[in-house]
Amino acid sequence: MKFLTPEADDGNIEYKLTLSHHIDNEDRIEELASQMRYRIYEGNGEAYYYLGVEDDGSPTGISEQELEISLESLEKVAQVARARIKILRREQGNEGLIAELLIRREKDPEELPVDIRLASVGNVDAGKSSLIGVLLKGELDDGRGSARSKIFRYLHELESGRTSSVSTTVLGYDIDGNIVNHDHVHPPTDIELLERSIKTITFHDLAGHEKYLKTTIFGLTGLTPEFALLVVAANQGILQMTKEHLGLVISLNIPFFVVVTKIDLAPENITIQTKKELVKLLKIPGVSKIPFKVNTIDDAVIAALNLSTKSIVPIFSASSVTGEGIDFLKLFLQLLPAKKIQTEDYGLEFRAYIDDIFQVSGVGTVVAAMVYSGSIETQKNVQLGPFNDGSFREVRIKSIHYKRVPTKGIGAGLNATFALHNIRRDQVRKGMVLVTKNEIKNQAYFEFEAEIYVLYHSTTIRQGYSPVIHCRSIRQSAQMIKIDVNTLRTGDRAKVNFKFLYRPEYIRVGQRIIFREGRTKGLGVITKIIQN
Repeated sequence: MKFLTPEADDGNIEYKLTLSHHIDNEDRIEELASQMRYRIYEGNGEAYYYLGVEDDGSPTGISEQELEISLESLEKVAQVARARIKILRREQGNEGLIAELLIRREKDPEELPVDIRLASVGNVDAGKSSLIGVLLKGELDDGRGSARSKIFRYLHELESGRTSSVSTTVLGYDIDGNIVNHDHVHPPTDIELLERSIKTITFHDLAGHEKYLKTTIFGLTGLTPEFALLVVAANQGILQMTKEHLGLVISLNIPFFVVVTKIDLAPENITIQTKKELVKLLKIPGVSKIPFKVNTIDDAVIAALNLSTKSIVPIFSASSVTGEGIDFLKLFLQLLPAKKIQTEDYGLEFRAYIDDIFQVSGVGTVVAAMVYSGSIETQKNVQLGPFNDGSFREVRIKSIHYKRVPTKGIGAGLNATFALHNIRRDQVRKGMVLVTKNEIKNQAYFEFEAEIYVLYHSTTIRQGYSPVIHCRSIRQSAQMIKIDVNTLRTGDRAKVNFKFLYRPEYIRVGQRIIFREGRTKGLGVITKIIQN
């Protein structure tokens, strides 16, 4: 093992050279248990311990006997901390053995599991839906679409075999790393899936066809995935929509990994050529990533632990028909780090952007929304808006569901559905927000200033140009009413004033935007709200 970075006071990584066998002192055990709880808290339910490593990161190593004694001692500590230990790897250090351990906190049945949102992107027919279907159901595809049929939402998707909407499914892992969904003797209900899972991966399967690009952009901006899965078919190679989706993921600064699918279908020389094209694409200026091919269990562990750095891009090879490479993916997904929800996020005012609307018989209007800050409970009043005139209206939250399971409350970082009282479905639209009552902050605006970067435009952009703006779940045309340069071309940066054409929106400084019109695409950050 090479040098590790020195141990930090914060974070979820702890180094221990050795733990002596006379650790029966209760005060010492409690001290180490407190340290373990802190590391687990920092990792949002998970921590990594390295035995045989010095505090400065030196991989000294210890003897086999010392390692066994240290593991026994750590088990005692974990019992007090209500945690479970799993050995990920044993490696040779400079003078002895090193063990890498995953430590997970045990959760109460009523406690919600840690959730990771993951968006799948890639060209049409790349095998995105089939891959997710195999991961979810634990059954291989028959080569004719049996796996993907289990996650499609609409009849025309089943008939065409192509995703046209955002399909959301949940994969659950228990504390030992087993996939809860794969219990075919007693398939878990929605409630049991949450009760038995310590971590869930929420897949947002996005459309690959060019005509559904606006739906894909909406999924990436409105659902705010923490990671993205770029699927490339070995027999197709790198296509234009592959590059389009890659550009969107990079523009939104989303860490991503790649799965090369259909390796059973493509000849070996074609698969090799596709991987060469992929590596070349990841290294070009503007992308500048380090490709990391995953061929072993150790590779999968390293890839998962380093994905959040955004510098490396793990590359998997897989087949949904033969199952090759699927086990590496399962381990990788299990180890993906969850974003730590800051305590202050819960203390802020409640704010959730609506990304879908339903009319449920016997319930009424139900909205799906991503909670960006604060928390809320059922039977509380919140404000809904902005309406076309910029106003907000008070509504009551009758009930809340998280992953189709009723819950009394919900907090920052989670996507939930809310049943609203005293509002009709046709009065609600995507892009509206649910917020706590605040007369000063709850205002909508027509105009804003943004620093933008033009990804692609065939000619020049001038004042008066009106692209579609995507921001969170907002999607509306806006006119460039002021540009700090005369013209804009591909690769140019500028400060631009935008004005929404139809209605004001609830926007805030610092939010990322994507603008598009035909093949024109650009990105930016809101720097100023202009009040009229």
